[in-house]
Amino acid sequence: MIKETLKIFLQNVRKNKTLMNTILENSKNNMDIILVQEPPKSLIHRILSHTDPTEDPIYGTPNHPDWTLFIKQDPAQENYARVAIYVNKKLQKMRFTLRLNIINYRDVNVLAFYSGQHVNYVINIYSNDNQSALHFLNQNIIDLNNTVVMTGDFNIRDNDWDPNYPHHSVHSKDLLTLAESLGLDLSPSINPDPTRFADNLCDTNSVIDLAFINPNNSGFG
Repeated sequence: MIKETLKIFLQNVRKNKTLMNTILENSKNNMDIILVQEPPKSLIHRILSHTDPTEDPIYGTPNHPDWTLFIKQDPAQENYARVAIYVNKKLQKMRFTLRLNIINYRDVNVLAFYSGQHVNYVINIYSNDNQSALHFLNQNIIDLNNTVVMTGDFNIRDNDWDPNYPHHSVHSKDLLTLAESLGLDLSPSINPDPTRFADNLCDTNSVIDLAFINPNNSGFG
């Protein structure tokens, strides 16, 4: 397995545990990496507390025997990570590592792995309606020339990637500048359908989940 043939799946599961478990089970034989935004969190157990008579709750994200979970660990519900990465255990030899020393932020994962003797990076982002993650990344410049892909739910509607949306976002330039600084190009969508479906009839479906890839990895799937 080399980086050019990695098969990656991207999904905002919107904290849905059933959906998360279904994706893990159905993808175990045909996907290498799953990049998740808004992963589910469930109460695992409670621990004794000096401040809370009902004990402190500890939360966790679903595990699966065929996948290794990478997530910023903070058991407090209010600080729980909004991005997670699952790596198929058949790729253990590529030595995947969550690099919190590069980015230690609840809405951004930087995952390192080896392809031959070279270290490469995968970046997973959830940027909310206030664009908190995008602002953070623009204020904390990272120099990762060996990034093979940056994906995420960016919550940015723009005609550049959504032909059914007639406007341009004020945040698009910041996102494209970030991608350019990492040597990445916006990946054209094979399937032009929306990536986010509206919850009600007053809203419209949209394309807000994007992938930026290194042009030198044209075989990336």
